Amino acid sequence: MGLIYIDDLKPGMKLEHDLICPNGRFLLSSGSVLEEKHIRIARSWGITEAYVVGMDRETLNLEAQSAFSPEVVEPVDQYLSLIFKYADLSVPAMHEIHRIKRLMLCKLVEQKGVQALPKPSSVPEARLPKGFVKGAVTAESIVEKEVGLASFPDIYYKIKDVLSNPASSASHMADVVEKDTSLSAKLLKIVNSAFYSFPSRIDSIRRAITIIGTKELGTLAVGISAIEAFKGIPVELTNMKKFWRHSIACGVFARLLGTHIDEVSTERLFVSGLLHDIGRLVIFRTLPEESAYTLFLAHKLNKSLADIEYEVLGFDHSDVGALLLEKWKFPTQLVKNVKFHHGVKNVHIEASITSAADCMAVTFGSPVTSSFIAPSISKDVWDSLGISTSVIANVVTQSERQIEEIEDAFFG
Repeated sequence: MGLIYIDDLKPGMKLEHDLICPNGRFLLSSGSVLEEKHIRIARSWGITEAYVVGMDRETLNLEAQSAFSPEVVEPVDQYLSLIFKYADLSVPAMHEIHRIKRLMLCKLVEQKGVQALPKPSSVPEARLPKGFVKGAVTAESIVEKEVGLASFPDIYYKIKDVLSNPASSASHMADVVEKDTSLSAKLLKIVNSAFYSFPSRIDSIRRAITIIGTKELGTLAVGISAIEAFKGIPVELTNMKKFWRHSIACGVFARLLGTHIDEVSTERLFVSGLLHDIGRLVIFRTLPEESAYTLFLAHKLNKSLADIEYEVLGFDHSDVGALLLEKWKFPTQLVKNVKFHHGVKNVHIEASITSAADCMAVTFGSPVTSSFIAPSISKDVWDSLGISTSVIANVVTQSERQIEEIEDAFFG
C-alpha cells in the first residue's frame, strides 16, 4: 500500500482507501479498480494523490529512473547538481521539484541528446565604479529617486480610486478600464486564456468584471499598469523579455499554488509574482554599474543575486521593490509578498506562496538571471502552506500553457 500522485495512477490499480475530493465529496470506495474515466474525473475534481494497493512513490521513482541509461542519467545529474547547488533537498517540496525536473531532463536528453540541456548565457565581466562605498547609497534613497523619475500611468490612479471607493460599482470599474484600449486588450486576452479556462469567450470588460469580480480584475489591471512604468532599462543589464517571462512565470505558479489554499487572493498572488523582482529594475536604472557587477559576481560565484546584492550594496532588490510599492500605495499585503519573496521571514501565507513560486519559476524554465541557480524553499515556508507535495506536478503541468498565453497577452 502507498500514496501515489494522480499522474502515476493507471487503469487496473486498486484503491486502498476511499477516494475523497478536497471539498470532502466521496468519489470512489476502497477496493475499487480504477478505470480511465475514474482517473479523469478525479483529476477534474482536484484530487492530486490516492492510496493504492501494492504500489508507493519510492517504487515508482525507482522504476522511472531505471527506464533511462547511464549515458542519459549521468549528465542530467551533473547538470542538476549545479541548479540545486544551494537547495535543501531534505525539504519534501524541494525533493519533489528535483524529482520532476530530473524526469523532464532525462526525457529531453533521451530524445535530443546531451546538447539539449540548457546552458547558462555568459555575463560580461564588470567592476564596481571607482569611489564606491558600501552604505553610501541606501534602498530608501534610490526609491525616492525612482518615485521622482517614474512616469506611472494615469490609469493606475483611476483604478485605485475605484477600488478604494466603497460606493463604486462594477460599472465604474468598466468605465475606467475601457478607456485604456491597450490595458483592456491585455485583460481580455488573459481572461480568455488558460489562466481562467472559461468554457465560453468573454468579449467585454463588463462581462469579465461580472464573472471575475471588480476587485479581482482591478488587481490584475494594477499589476499590468505597473509594468508600463519601467521602460528604457539598458539592454546590457538585462534581457527585458526574459525578465518579464520569469515574472509572469512566478505569477502563474503563485496563482496555481493559491488555488489549492483557502482564503487567499489568486489575482493578488499573480500580481505579487509579476512584481516580485520589480526592485531589480529600480537598481538597474539607478545604479547601472553596481547592477552589472552584482550580476557578474552572482554568475561567477553561482550564488543568488539577492545574497550578492546584500554583500555588495547592503540591501537587495526585495527591499527596494517593497519600498517602491509602498510609496506607490500598493496594498499592504502585496508589499509584504514582494518584500519576503525570498522566504527570509514567514510573515504571511501569500508571501510563502510567492517564495515557493519564485523557486518553481527558476527551476522550470524561466530563470531570472544567467546563473539559473534555484532558490530553495525552506521547510517552514512549505509547511506554512498546508498542502501536499502532490500538487507540484499538477501545477507544473498547468503552468506551461498559461505562461505562454499571458506572455503573448503582454508582449504579443
